[in-house]
Amino acid sequence: MFRAVYQGRPKPAERARVRFSTGSKTYYMHIPESYRAYQNRLKDFFSQYAEDADLKELFRARNLIYGLSIKLVFRLKGRGQHPFYQLRPDIDNLYKAVTDALFLSDVNIKHVGFEEDEEGNKILDNDGNPIKKYKQKIDDSRVVHAELLKLRVDTEEEEQFTIVIRNVAEEDIQ
Repeated sequence: MFRAVYQGRPKPAERARVRFSTGSKTYYMHIPESYRAYQNRLKDFFSQYAEDADLKELFRARNLIYGLSIKLVFRLKGRGQHPFYQLRPDIDNLYKAVTDALFLSDVNIKHVGFEEDEEGNKILDNDGNPIKKYKQKIDDSRVVHAELLKLRVDTEEEEQFTIVIRNVAEEDIQ
């Protein structure tokens, strides 16, 4: 079992939006810069645990019996007396932002070589360095159970999310 706490306001995943050029002859997918920055902070947060023994064990495909269970408790500033936060953002979008960053962090990504063209030559970036090729250790489809909560807190300093990841075993589904 692995447990970590991220301090700061949880943000929802933002869908990439299509942008068309003049005359609609070309298009590209635009991801808002604020969301991209948040994703990078989350990737760095999870990457700091890349050498954690418990987390490494969870991301070994051979060790997964049925899959992963992820519990996320989001704490967002709100008004009122109700213990649950009932406003936007939607909980599924908060979950998506966190799990996307987790599965794209150093915890789950391994370097497997360099990008090559059809002739076997390494593809270089703008600075002349070869572009690394990565592979995921496990896919996010291995998440077989998720437990999600949005709780209300009174101050911005209390805003955070807590993540607990564990291996779902046979005794869990009996």
